[in-house]
Amino acid sequence: MSLLFQRTASYVAILLFASSLLCAQSARKANTPLWISSTASHPWQQMPVEIFHSSVSPTAEPIRLNDKTAYQQMDGFGSCFNELGWEALQALDEPAREKALHDLFAPDGANFTLGRMPIGANDFSLGWYSLDEMPGDYEMKNFSVEHDRKTLIPFIHAAMKYQPQLGIWAVPWSPPTWMKTNGDYKGGAMKDDPQTLSSYALYLSKFVQAYRNEGVQLYAIMPQNEPKYSNNNYPQAVWSAELMHLFMRDYLAPRLKQDKVPVEIWQGTMVSKTVEEFIQPSLDDPRTNPLIKGIAYQWAGREAFLATHQRYPDKKLMQSETECNDGANTWQQGLGTFNEIIDDTNHYAGSYFYWNTVLNEENKSHWGWHQNSLITVDRATRTVRYNPEYYSMKHFSAYVLPGAHRIAVGGGPFHRIVGFRNLSGNEVVEFANEGNDNVEATIERKGIAYRLIVPAQSMNTVILPATK
Repeated sequence: MSLLFQRTASYVAILLFASSLLCAQSARKANTPLWISSTASHPWQQMPVEIFHSSVSPTAEPIRLNDKTAYQQMDGFGSCFNELGWEALQALDEPAREKALHDLFAPDGANFTLGRMPIGANDFSLGWYSLDEMPGDYEMKNFSVEHDRKTLIPFIHAAMKYQPQLGIWAVPWSPPTWMKTNGDYKGGAMKDDPQTLSSYALYLSKFVQAYRNEGVQLYAIMPQNEPKYSNNNYPQAVWSAELMHLFMRDYLAPRLKQDKVPVEIWQGTMVSKTVEEFIQPSLDDPRTNPLIKGIAYQWAGREAFLATHQRYPDKKLMQSETECNDGANTWQQGLGTFNEIIDDTNHYAGSYFYWNTVLNEENKSHWGWHQNSLITVDRATRTVRYNPEYYSMKHFSAYVLPGAHRIAVGGGPFHRIVGFRNLSGNEVVEFANEGNDNVEATIERKGIAYRLIVPAQSMNTVILPATK
């Protein structure tokens, strides 16, 4: 597979590693489709596909893919590295822990090629902290990632054992407390004086450099997680759209250039439902627009995907956090996440990130939030449970590889459906049967039809072989 060189080394590395998954999948006969279906009682089952010439009349309108109409390129799928996830994994013996990591990151597992991480404490950290809590240390003489060497850095390195070129991006939930108007991790706003803004740009630059010294090649950085929110009991900081714009243009971009730090600046992570509130003030400025590679929306801001693409079609879009839910980890929640991945990729999201990768059986943060996770570790039995949303993500991440393009798809009985073409030429169809009955469906392509009997309440992936 030829390499598609991107602007940053991380994207190049992701494309390199994608070829290994294609090799792993080559054990199947090249002309045979693969259908994986997941239901609550039978997740990740290979299903039979009936193949016949499309001249045989199907019972209903077939699903048709059109690879002549291509949309956004996919950069990959992943989840977030949180301290509580690493702590949960420590309750397992080494073989069980390695199997869980393999099943998340290895090419023959869920194949997560990207990851998200916090800069300092977030709502699933072990406690409050930043990387420089010395008041007035504008020159960052006390900056240190020593805290992260105990948790986040080992977590990322453990994942890189199975995905060596894992691409990571980072965002702070709160700057150091002395940079905020209230002097606290909770609530408050970012100070707007030039000395503080300049120091904060240095803080972010030193973070990227420090992690690269730890062997973690960050490909992107964002100024603030959810800059609208300030009323929760975990680390937060309010920014105005104008201040974020000013910071990226006049402080962060010049600092990274001065320090020769080749990392992308993304605007995120946004919870605004409209492009006008935060994005337009920055991207409509011709000086700022070229500095920003893409825009990241959390699940609460996903309604803005299509409008953002329509106004700024050259910018990459990211779904930076799935809906967190309530810790119940139900099948309906998993099916809902699967459907949201379909909807968001249909609205031009090119990368997609789950929130909590791993939690223990309490499914709870130190601040009292109960949330879902891909994997649950039971500390009493030292066992692992794979939750429904693990399969929601794996259906995409295992088969829609970095460098794939979304392609046009239409027809058929399913409301939630999306198609992709990988660099290898194979095509992937993702669809959900949300009804309570099995449904007969046909996929038609280039004179061949593939008939499926699709289980009720199921997530489905069909991989069609490359054709000449």
